[in-house]
Amino acid sequence: MSMRSTLGIRPAVMDNLIGVRDWRVRDVMNWHRLFGMMRGISGGVSQLGFYQLLYDVGTRLVFAYEPNELRGTIIPPEIPDGGRGGMPEEEPRIALFVDAPEHISGVATTVESWVVESERCGRMVRGMYTGRQSVLSRGIRFNPMGTIRLSAYEGLSMPVPQVHEVIDYMQYASFNIIHVSTPGPMGLLGLLCARMLGLPVCGTYHTDFPAYAVCLSGDESLREPAWRFMTWFYGQLDRVACPSASTRDALAARGFAPDRLAVVGRGVDTSAFSPTLRDEALRQTWGRGRGYKLLYVGRISEEKNLACLADAFRLLSAARDDVALVVVGDGPYREAMARSLAGTPAVFTGALHGVELARAYASCDLFVFPSETDTFGVVLIEAMASGLPTMVSAEGGPKDCVIDGETGAIVNPMTPEGLAAAIERMLENPAALAAMRTAARRHAANLTPERAFEQFWSFHAEQIEAAHDSQTIVA
Repeated sequence: MSMRSTLGIRPAVMDNLIGVRDWRVRDVMNWHRLFGMMRGISGGVSQLGFYQLLYDVGTRLVFAYEPNELRGTIIPPEIPDGGRGGMPEEEPRIALFVDAPEHISGVATTVESWVVESERCGRMVRGMYTGRQSVLSRGIRFNPMGTIRLSAYEGLSMPVPQVHEVIDYMQYASFNIIHVSTPGPMGLLGLLCARMLGLPVCGTYHTDFPAYAVCLSGDESLREPAWRFMTWFYGQLDRVACPSASTRDALAARGFAPDRLAVVGRGVDTSAFSPTLRDEALRQTWGRGRGYKLLYVGRISEEKNLACLADAFRLLSAARDDVALVVVGDGPYREAMARSLAGTPAVFTGALHGVELARAYASCDLFVFPSETDTFGVVLIEAMASGLPTMVSAEGGPKDCVIDGETGAIVNPMTPEGLAAAIERMLENPAALAAMRTAARRHAANLTPERAFEQFWSFHAEQIEAAHDSQTIVA
């Protein structure tokens, strides 16, 4: 019997306690400063309840914290006109708090799009983030005191800022609304700053972390503690943006007030992702002689339900000699997936970016996305812009991207047999497939970055107005 089982202590507790041994005094003080101040803004949760949230997290998830050597303090650039930049007082001046914007994901793509579009149209959105290198256009970057990693989410690193540095800057800057992108260290600090400064605070429910935690750990007991934390965090916000109607409905079913939820969509640059980039020479390097190329793009991880895709492709390739599978991306499940597809015409390209990624999309015939945990799926609209019909599950947000039978297919249930059969039906009707390619491209053309940003901007403008009206009534 191990010491852990003898003591009756969860393994996560022991691992986390062991990890704390390497912390410096300033690391301890930094975390104490953050959580000490968070206790006072627990909004509807008693201090005892707040500690219960911390207990849930600390006893079920293993955190690895790596202290960083500080290289001086970053002095963020001064914001013109005390932060207004000549903008009317009632215009949103948004501080967008982001965790790990360099992480390759739909979240990072969306955040960068918001920042770029704001600059294009002369509106103020500043990405607030921690890191060694600049990764966001016109962002405010803070030096990391350390980096935190979750054992349940391999490949995701979240830099941890000096709490006082961020608070000092926010007291100096003149933002009038805060948006928190994720519930990591920067998201928590964004919430804290909003409460300290009396600013409205909104956020986006980008990721279904409870589903991810269960899928990646295999521990169903994680679901409710994860939901308690997410409900507490997003319950602090004045409004929550949802990437899809399905996500909005799921949060409403979890007890969130429907009037605090709004769908804020995503956009795609159809000049960057286009069928015109189709490359026949590239196609020949993927399963030579096999006329149909199926494509998956994204993180190669178990929460994406890629075991289902692998099983489906084995069934399909055993029945047909004209299909190949192209997998673009990287992640902790890549080696296991490659082993499961050994002997089949499956190609793993690794992560691709820019024109190479766009060329890969355009050079395939059908996009397959089996995830049942995603809240949207930016890769879906990139695929459709490239002229690819898309196949998704009936579970989760991706189905809201697809017009079933017109721009792709919704597979219900998403099983290996069901997915293989749905793909085969589509491939057996070349005329319908061609029509779907045209319809997918046309559908994506309506999902412009400009339109998506206007939704994002209006979402905050409405909250600024509501906050102003509330203050007027009180006065």
